[in-house]
Amino acid sequence: MKLFLFGGAELNLGQGQPLKDLIKRTIQRLHPTSILHIPFARLHPTEEAFKEGWFKEIMQNTGIEILDARIETDVEKAHHPLVFINGGHDKADLIEGIKNNKKILNIILNADYIVSESSGSMVTAEYMKLDKKGEEIVRGLGILKDTIIEPHYSERNSQHLLIHEMKQAHAKYGIGIDCVTAIVIDPATFPSTWDKIGDGNVEVKRAG
Repeated sequence: MKLFLFGGAELNLGQGQPLKDLIKRTIQRLHPTSILHIPFARLHPTEEAFKEGWFKEIMQNTGIEILDARIETDVEKAHHPLVFINGGHDKADLIEGIKNNKKILNIILNADYIVSESSGSMVTAEYMKLDKKGEEIVRGLGILKDTIIEPHYSERNSQHLLIHEMKQAHAKYGIGIDCVTAIVIDPATFPSTWDKIGDGNVEVKRAG
C-alpha cells in the first residue's frame, strides 16, 4: 500500500485549483482503471470550489471510472480500485461512513493506493481530532499506527497544536502537512522512509 496524503487548501489563498491539479496529476501517474471516491466528510458542501461533483469534474476525460461510495451499486462494482478520500468539516461523518460499511472499509484497508486531502488524510492515522483545538481525539482507520495528522500545517500555524494532539492521543508520531503538498508513505516503512509532493513543508515529529 502507498498513501498520498495531501494537506488540503486554503481557499482564501487561491489554493483550491492548484490542489485539484496536483491531485489529478498524482492520480494519473498511478494509472488506475477505477477510483472509489469517499465523500463523507463533505456531504453538504458550502465552498464553491469543492461543490458537489467537483472530483468527478476534475477527472473527466481521463478515461478513469469514478465510483461513488454513497451509491451501493458503485461500491459493489469496485474491484481493487484506487481510493480517494476527500476532506471536509464533517470528520465524524467520515469515520462513521467508512466504519459502518464493511465493504468500503475492506476496500480501503486492502487498496494499493490511497489518495486523500485534509480530513481525508487525517482519517488514515490511528488517531484523529474532531475539534479545532485538538481536545476531542477519536480513533481513525489505523493505517498509520500510533500516528496523528495535522493538515493545513504552516498555513494555520499548527506546529504547537500537533504537539498538543500527540500528547492528548499518546501518539508516538505526528505528521504536519502543508496545503497543496502531500506526504507519500508506505505504512510498512514509515517513519524511516517517506517522500513529498508539492512545494510546501512536511514535518514528521516523534514523541519524546
